[in-house]
Amino acid sequence: MGNEMHIFIKMLVVFILILIASRSVGRLCTYVGQPRVLGEMLAGVILGPTLFGAVFPGLYANLFDADIKNILYMFSHLGLALYMFLVGIEVNFKKYDKKFYRNSAKLSLSGFLVPFVAGIALAFILKDAFFQGDNFLHFALFIAIAVSMTAFPMLARILQEKNMMKTKIGGITLLSASVIDVLGWLSLAAVIALVETNSLKGGGVTFLGTIIFVIVLFKVCKPLLERIFVSVVETGKMHQGLLALILVLVLSAAAFTDYIGVYSVFGGFMMGLIMPKNKVFEQQVRSKLEDIVVVFLVPIFFTYSGINTQFTTLNVSLLIMFLIILIFSSISKYASCLITMRAAGFGWRESSGVGSLMNARGLMELIVLNVGLTYNIISQDLFSLMVWMAIITTAMALPAYHFSEKFKFKKALPSNTITIK
Repeated sequence: MGNEMHIFIKMLVVFILILIASRSVGRLCTYVGQPRVLGEMLAGVILGPTLFGAVFPGLYANLFDADIKNILYMFSHLGLALYMFLVGIEVNFKKYDKKFYRNSAKLSLSGFLVPFVAGIALAFILKDAFFQGDNFLHFALFIAIAVSMTAFPMLARILQEKNMMKTKIGGITLLSASVIDVLGWLSLAAVIALVETNSLKGGGVTFLGTIIFVIVLFKVCKPLLERIFVSVVETGKMHQGLLALILVLVLSAAAFTDYIGVYSVFGGFMMGLIMPKNKVFEQQVRSKLEDIVVVFLVPIFFTYSGINTQFTTLNVSLLIMFLIILIFSSISKYASCLITMRAAGFGWRESSGVGSLMNARGLMELIVLNVGLTYNIISQDLFSLMVWMAIITTAMALPAYHFSEKFKFKKALPSNTITIK
């Protein structure tokens, strides 16, 4: 009992540190024009061996021992499942007009496929330095997915904080980012299935299970849930019984997808996708869950990622590799989105602005990277380099967007008019 109480007190101290660090660094970031969530990402790295562990090695080792790391792992994955559920609720493909959707579809495909190909090329460059498994295909596909990701929830928070949600740039960027997230998670599910079974046959079984799971959700569960939650839409209130049902569904979906060999956050995300697409319902769910998830659980995930961000050695070779990763990731995403928007008839400034915003990878990238580390697809050093790539590309998004607004191109086509219903 004494040992259990000691672990409990230590856990509470760690939670207090996480809350103080995430809120403090997040507030500092808002002062310099960056979104709060970037500060929360940095706070996780600060609490890891990069800073806190280097300055106070004894205290760090005592606080973040194996027991606490296991607790952080479990809380962070619970938080991710709930967070991805909230992200899924926000995704609604029916609220835009056809022209808007066509442009968004083109942007989504180019913003995912071009970086995906660039990621495969990057994997060949990184192979000698970081590949440590038996199957290079797994490694290459994973790097391709990691390079392709765009953080839909991160963009939503950035655009909301900067009052850009109602602008045409904000709308097309958000919809395209949400499609890229869906493509990314489906691709990641397939790769995890291959890694788990280590065979095309086994991977096919797991992937087939995932497809059946998705079909059952949309064809069976979705209609039922719309009937069950009709009272929330009519009355504007959600009682505790319905909230408990939502939690049971999210946790069940997370557990099932983990069981069939797909990461648990995919289950949470898909459960969010099938929820009623109604503003009243969304507001009720978010009012019940969002604060505790965003303020408490997500920073725990950032900290768990931070304590895994460390280098066994830091040398010129690693720095060169980091620059290569950053260049491949940034240019492939920016250039593909810029060219696609320009070809669709948008002005250079708008096209450049969208390309800049789509480079924000944020939380989605960290989730993907943690999957790679959990399944031993990538090494510790490569994980750390990719985490810093995610932080820097996210930090660059808004400044690059503002630069695009101010930059004077010689010729700019008239902007397309985008209508959101």
